Amino acid sequence: LSPRAATETQRSELDVRITEDPNDPNDAMTICWTSGTESEPKGVPRSHYEWLAICWATIDAPDIVVGDVLLNPFPMVNMAGINGMFLPWLRTGCVLVQHHPFDLRVFLGQIEAERVTYTVAPPALLWMLLADESMLAAVDLSSLTRIGSGSVPLQPPMVRGWQERYGIGVINFFGSNEGISLLSSPADMPDPDDRARYFPRFGVENFRWSTRISDWMDVRLVDVVTGEDITEVGHPGELRISGPTVFAGYLGDRPSPFDERGFLCTGDIFEIAGDHGQFLRYLDRGKDLVIRGGMNIAPAELEGLIAEHPAVADVAVIGDPDEVLGERVAAVVTLRPETELELDALVAFLKDKRIASYKLPERLEIRKELPRNSTGKILKRELRQKSVA
Repeated sequence: LSPRAATETQRSELDVRITEDPNDPNDAMTICWTSGTESEPKGVPRSHYEWLAICWATIDAPDIVVGDVLLNPFPMVNMAGINGMFLPWLRTGCVLVQHHPFDLRVFLGQIEAERVTYTVAPPALLWMLLADESMLAAVDLSSLTRIGSGSVPLQPPMVRGWQERYGIGVINFFGSNEGISLLSSPADMPDPDDRARYFPRFGVENFRWSTRISDWMDVRLVDVVTGEDITEVGHPGELRISGPTVFAGYLGDRPSPFDERGFLCTGDIFEIAGDHGQFLRYLDRGKDLVIRGGMNIAPAELEGLIAEHPAVADVAVIGDPDEVLGERVAAVVTLRPETELELDALVAFLKDKRIASYKLPERLEIRKELPRNSTGKILKRELRQKSVA
């Protein structure tokens, strides 16, 4: 009902309601907490207006419509549960099926019984399912058309595997409680390898993207040494973002995460890619870079290559302290059933990929599992602590 069509009585009732309810849509609606993989968790207040803006990203990328059935495996306490599932349901009027705490067989059973069309899952789970063909063969996934994933870099073989074997497009989300920022959908990047490696670089002339937040967000890369904006392909820099999906600041007495121009400093290292500079390629968290003899090595790039080895089920790359070089590259992996892997064999495999010799792992550690937090992120601080010990 437009204000012009409202009656005097309705206007009076609205005035009374506004007087009785002093709340403002800019007020904090929720407080989410960061995962704290490297430091103490921080409180992230989010207003009503912010959530309304943010949710268009998770509606547009999977193209959710009223006929969809969503399956939510996450609790309603962070970005994945609230923005990935709850708000798209509220906005579109589709069906929302809840699932928590996580139980894999119940989860798969719900996909079949409820005829789920879209869900979200951490990369580690998608890798595990892809490797267990007998488990997937026992459940009817024919209703499922796309899956959202993120929180850690997606590996091309995983995204490719789901698309080629099951016709399911994996959507690559990149963001945080502080500011959802980048997303790669099948509509924008039909090639699964591109979707795993790249994100749209918003604002590039002559390129349009399917999500409306691409018109709202300002994205820049900044050289971490000079502080200058980066515009050329292949030059690593920190991603900084601004727009209505970005939060206003941390709860309590915390240092400001914004730069002098008001952009959120994400701490994530990207580079510009593509024939026309239309993509951004994730390299790593700034604090995760391994610096070996003055050379910067992005673990995420190396992890993607190691993950393609047929014996590797999961992988994390860290830097081992070294008195001469500063750090040396170490690969911590879990193996697929009935496989073995030695450092020499892994190095030979990577040499065939023609990576620079200084990036090659100098230590290989085999584990039964990698430490992760509740959102699926690998706790590299625990791996580093044990490597030091």
